[in-house]
Amino acid sequence: MNAELQALVLALEAVIEGRTGAEAKRLEALYQSHLADALERHPGLSRQTLEAMVFVVYRRWIRSQGKPPTLPPNA
Repeated sequence: MNAELQALVLALEAVIEGRTGAEAKRLEALYQSHLADALERHPGLSRQTLEAMVFVVYRRWIRSQGKPPTLPPNA
């Protein structure tokens, strides 16, 4: 995964995990800052497209964090 995209995914994860209070506002601001930085580096990319891409990669990343299924005994 691209390092820039990974940073966005991890920032999104932090926003989702820290849902309330001042910490949530700080994490949201950090995520928005990462988005703005990425948009500056890629001027042809729209905010909606970038956010959609981050959500798709985030869902894949979440699935990959789960335990792999185990093989049954005697398989």
